[in-house]
Amino acid sequence: MSSVSNNSSIRTETIESPALYAGTLEVAEDAGSRGRPLSGTRFKSLLVPFVYWLIRHTSIGVSLLPVRLLVAVVGMLYGWRNNPLRLSCEYVCRLAADAGYDHDPRQIYRQYLANVVAIAENYFRLYRYGIEAVADRVHIPAEDGARINALRDAHGGLIITAPHNLGSAFSALKMNRAFPVLLVARNPSTIARTRAALDIFERMEVKILMVRGGNPFELSRAMFAGLRDGKVICATVDNIDHSEQAVVATIFGQQIGFPSWAARIAVRRGIPMVPSYYKLRGTGIQAVYGEPLISDDLEQMVAHTVAFFERNILEDPANWAYLGDRRWRRVLREAAGEHRR
Repeated sequence: MSSVSNNSSIRTETIESPALYAGTLEVAEDAGSRGRPLSGTRFKSLLVPFVYWLIRHTSIGVSLLPVRLLVAVVGMLYGWRNNPLRLSCEYVCRLAADAGYDHDPRQIYRQYLANVVAIAENYFRLYRYGIEAVADRVHIPAEDGARINALRDAHGGLIITAPHNLGSAFSALKMNRAFPVLLVARNPSTIARTRAALDIFERMEVKILMVRGGNPFELSRAMFAGLRDGKVICATVDNIDHSEQAVVATIFGQQIGFPSWAARIAVRRGIPMVPSYYKLRGTGIQAVYGEPLISDDLEQMVAHTVAFFERNILEDPANWAYLGDRRWRRVLREAAGEHRR
């Protein structure tokens, strides 16, 4: 169910979904970003609804065609020397060499694109055949599931942090079977994409708290309520943050501001944070969990998470979705430039 309202510049819609932890969500079209004809946001606002229609009305093979076509075109563009994704792969491979890894940029590029197709196939199979058809594609070691439950029970809550891995959100359907999960994420910037995302989360049988444009006080209250309900809060926290609330940490030898809200909640509640990383191998996903940290030092909490992210990104860069992000490309370029001097 939903209701729609309009004013002179912004269209909003209130959406109801059993996947929403709060039950309802008011979504506003991000008209500013969509107004740029060649922006990534506008491209996704056109592609995602089209693919979503295909998955509802055609076979998996047909619905995957736009994804495969796009990936094939991007794959052929590797020969373009200034290809942004190729440059990111080259930068990260230079940095990984210092950590003892011998990655080939071309191979990382190809694996990144193969991972995009694989995760799309997983989502499409979930939609078509249900959660039982894909649950076993995500592997969470039994000892990690037991450890996370024990930490949650002992401390009255737990926060799992992740970077933007291609398989991180999908892995929540299996995490929720090992321990009760509350995902915290920004909803897409358009109403159509948000509705499509919520349809998928309903099929994943997980609860999500969508936070784009939300009231910070209300969102914090909802997250504390989730902890009281015994949920394990799971959130991606590798966005570059320039706000006053950001905490600066070192990654790739650079000082970068990171979102601090997850660490602030952990410090305030005295609960552990556990960093994680998700590795696609074909259509299978391996979840990797780091060591927990409890601290009243906000900077230490963020640094602990960021150090785990850096180690895993350098070991397995093809599973880091932000290789395709222009802001992180600048960070990688500057870090690789330092490496060459």
